[in-house]
Amino acid sequence: MKKKTLVIVAACVGLWAAGSWMAPALKKHDDNLPDAFNDHVLHERIKTFPTARSAPKSGEGEGLFVLPDWVPQDATDVKVKVQTDGNAKLIRFTLASAPLKPSGTDCPEGAFGDGPTLEASWWPQNVGDDAGRPECSEMYQFRVAAKGDQVYAWSNGDMTHA
Repeated sequence: MKKKTLVIVAACVGLWAAGSWMAPALKKHDDNLPDAFNDHVLHERIKTFPTARSAPKSGEGEGLFVLPDWVPQDATDVKVKVQTDGNAKLIRFTLASAPLKPSGTDCPEGAFGDGPTLEASWWPQNVGDDAGRPECSEMYQFRVAAKGDQVYAWSNGDMTHA
């Protein structure tokens, strides 16, 4: 009986170690992983919406995926990756006819010292190098960069106002 218990414990520890070792590599390729794995192992989740209008609104069920007010409602191909155990977020969308309107809200000094902390297969590597514009009209600080009609925005979960 003790030997069987020891084997089970060793197998569980081995699986945990393998998962911990593989998790960083999987974070870039999590589009096709089950939500349960993303939630409990990677602590991240991805949702895609055909338009910004179809994303959840404040007070609706999936609050993690509520888009900031500055995202145009007619934006298409909206993809959002969120950190389920924190407040980091990646947002990618395509501009339609409505322009991207900055809020004009000043960000705290020293905002955005780093690029995005989350990674995704659909997120360009050099987006963090482009300064983009700071957007602090919401609860969390965002950095927004446009490349043609593609818009990339990220927040590392830093609050706009302390």
